[in-house]
Amino acid sequence: MSGAGSTNRGEAGGTTDTAQALARLEAAVERLAAAAARPRTAGGEGVSRAQVQAIADRLDETIARLRVALGEDS
Repeated sequence: MSGAGSTNRGEAGGTTDTAQALARLEAAVERLAAAAARPRTAGGEGVSRAQVQAIADRLDETIARLRVALGEDS
């Protein structure tokens, strides 16, 4: 991706937009995993199984869109 605001300099020249986006995605997935791993409290606080499934479904959809954008077959 090389748009007007792109800082895509290649691996030798530094971090690319793609590498930065991937790092943010990985960090977001780590935060989601940490939240999902927290045990539910007696008062029902925490992430329910339904919420975990909804998060997993959204991640699957997002990854599928990324694969299409990258031109990969599922």
